[in-house]
Amino acid sequence: MSIVGEDAAERRIATPSGAHYRRRASRGAATRRFVLGAHVLLAVLATWTSTAFAQDEPVSPPVAQGTTDVPYPAGASGDTSVVLEIVVRADGAVQSALVVEGVPPFAEAARLAALSWQFAPARKGARAVAARIRVRVDFRQEPPSSASPSDTSAPLVSPPSTSAPAASAEPGPVEEVKVRGKRRDIGLTTIEANEIRELPGAFGDPFRAIEALPGVVPTASGLPYFYIRGAPPNDNGYSLDGVRVPLLFHVGVGQSVVHPGLVDRIDFFPGAAPAAYGGVAGAIIAGRTRDPAGQLRGEGNLRLLDAGALVESPFASGRGSALVAGRYGYPGLVLGAVTSDVGLAYWDYQARASWRLSERDMLSVFAFGSHDYFATLDRPTPAEAADGGTSKMAEQFVSDFHRVDVRYDRVLAGGGRARVAATVGHDDQGRAPTYVTNASASLRLEIENRLSRVVRLRAGAVARLDAYTFRQDATSWRTAVVPSSADPPPTNVSGGIFADVVWRLAPRVELVPGARVDVYASSRANAPEGTHTGRGGAAVPAIDPRLSARVTIAPNVAWLAALGLAHQYPTLRVGDIPAALVSVPGFAPGSAQLQTVAQASQGIEVALPGEVTLTTTGFLSGWSGLTDLTASCVQVVPERVGAQPATPQPPAPYVCPSNAPVHGRAYGVELLVRRALSKRLGGWISYTFSRSMREAHFITRNGAEAVATVPSEGDRTHVLNAILTYDLGRRWRAGGRFLFFTGSPYSKHDGRIPLPPYNDQRYDPFFRVDVRLEKRWPVGRDGSIAFVVEGQNVTLSRQAYGIDCATEASPQQTTTRCTPALVGPITIPSVGVEAFF
Repeated sequence: MSIVGEDAAERRIATPSGAHYRRRASRGAATRRFVLGAHVLLAVLATWTSTAFAQDEPVSPPVAQGTTDVPYPAGASGDTSVVLEIVVRADGAVQSALVVEGVPPFAEAARLAALSWQFAPARKGARAVAARIRVRVDFRQEPPSSASPSDTSAPLVSPPSTSAPAASAEPGPVEEVKVRGKRRDIGLTTIEANEIRELPGAFGDPFRAIEALPGVVPTASGLPYFYIRGAPPNDNGYSLDGVRVPLLFHVGVGQSVVHPGLVDRIDFFPGAAPAAYGGVAGAIIAGRTRDPAGQLRGEGNLRLLDAGALVESPFASGRGSALVAGRYGYPGLVLGAVTSDVGLAYWDYQARASWRLSERDMLSVFAFGSHDYFATLDRPTPAEAADGGTSKMAEQFVSDFHRVDVRYDRVLAGGGRARVAATVGHDDQGRAPTYVTNASASLRLEIENRLSRVVRLRAGAVARLDAYTFRQDATSWRTAVVPSSADPPPTNVSGGIFADVVWRLAPRVELVPGARVDVYASSRANAPEGTHTGRGGAAVPAIDPRLSARVTIAPNVAWLAALGLAHQYPTLRVGDIPAALVSVPGFAPGSAQLQTVAQASQGIEVALPGEVTLTTTGFLSGWSGLTDLTASCVQVVPERVGAQPATPQPPAPYVCPSNAPVHGRAYGVELLVRRALSKRLGGWISYTFSRSMREAHFITRNGAEAVATVPSEGDRTHVLNAILTYDLGRRWRAGGRFLFFTGSPYSKHDGRIPLPPYNDQRYDPFFRVDVRLEKRWPVGRDGSIAFVVEGQNVTLSRQAYGIDCATEASPQQTTTRCTPALVGPITIPSVGVEAFF
């Protein structure tokens, strides 16, 4: 992980072309220890530390490689100049180009040409970093006697290979360029898409790297749901370009729900995220799409698991851009050769159209959607078989969602940005026999702009509507109890405003104080009048303060701290559907209590030799108002002694725990040693030691309710990821990944009734090995074709997950025996070809 932050130092340095740059370097660092103090303590400590150190790391600006010529626009006349602000990525490619000054058609010609330029990237010490620079393109028209259709002029970044005579006669005036490293929010881990394509077991998909980061505990190997720093899966927020989605990964094989060619990066906040993120009492996983391309590009792949393609092209002389992409998965064909007990399928689609209204204004429409299907063979118990039940594929997870987002973006005069967006969506998610649907709509406003050289403001507002309904699958022979707390389902309306200030208090100190104010409302169409969730609804305000600090202790060492309070709708369980898979946010009857979490983290990040980064982080989180994830309805079967009754007896009733909210806490230490996987030798070592405790409700043998503080389902004390990739030469690349985590807790059972002490048992540890081998051939200037062999869980490991109970009947009594159930092995091989142009 690169250490990023704006540098306070400024210098003018000469380049070989004679142009001069003024630089503001990115400053790397992050350190975290536990933060339990207050805002004043952070400010005082930060100010004191900043005065003790003043050493700067050397910074060099990007240097253009090859030609930077810009053809003189056809039909144009006269001399003029265009100033561009371009972002050069750490790999030297131009990510985006913005016209700061200039008139058509020269401005658009310069912008489109700049998108194809290549640079030797800016460097901070020995590390390549992203940079934002300004360049000037001078257009000079040839006299009629020597007119040439290819007259060009070049920016002052480097001498052009060919240029108009006026441009080549003498160097132009000095153009001052600010070179800035890409700023990273405190507590943020950013994963670039081009790096994660190398991650073994991720099948070239950037989102799948989340599982390899510290603090992340998978609910089960291959499932796209995680406990993150103790937060249960339904308390973690997923978004794509600010659009909330129920999941970012396809179930099982872990592909993302968007084509990887559309993804620019993944932003991961394990806790205490900036004020812009609200309504989530856990971690934030936010995907960011690439800016519209200035030239035709595309990629496609055909693999053993799926097939996908992406094509993007500008139109109307570059003012517009259109993109279509999609993927269809057929992993069930592969799984069928290994096991007949698992069914798996998925597909997704994306479409985007953008139109540049002016040099600073853009209108876009983005539509995307996804489908997932995961089922396992369900064998009936003897009692169920006697009632006519037969073995069949039972849906364990089915999900469909669709989104349409219309957005207007404007570049502000101070170099900031503003966005206004509206989104509509539809979700259908669940497992047999109960499914939840949601019709949603939202509006959001986001503004970011620099108020001075040391202060940057980020603010906005958001409003959202979610209308939930239930549906039952009448063809399923299993039944589920939908508790009154979730039926009728809620209609939720929420809205809020947020703001924070990125304040460079001193050259080596950055504070980010902020807050958001939200109002959460919930109503139920058929609930009794007068209840908090009745037809009158409930409106609950929430104030979420946030504070983070970055202190650069030395050029390669920094300390980071973050504090935050967050609120979220309570999560209502739907019968015995695991809340890890399906949940409905809304208020319980008679209660207007939100889920609340207080999060704190501190740590230290060190840039080591060899472009290796070491990060250690301590965290502490405390929740209140949590939905009890362990609460499940139990069929209490009385013991029968002696002969069975002559007449049939009614089925034993289900007893459900109360829906009262509970509290919990989590704490731990994370370690990440990381060298970019795109290097010749790259790798990660990610380790988490943590404990997660919470209250839980259990049903006893006599049908009573017991409450106990127990290790949570996400309490896997040790989680280790070790990843290594290596460039073998001749465009061969190989990599491997080892994943290990200890088992989750569970209770001993007497039949179907858990016995105290609760959750004192542990499932067996789990490990798996993933591998990847690639051979790539270049095609043309920018294209390539690769042959990739990849495998997830090549060790054929099975994971203990859940309790499998079987009922045995005899003339004297009926008994139920329960043992840990094994899932898998979910082993996904992949052999395929991918192409880029």
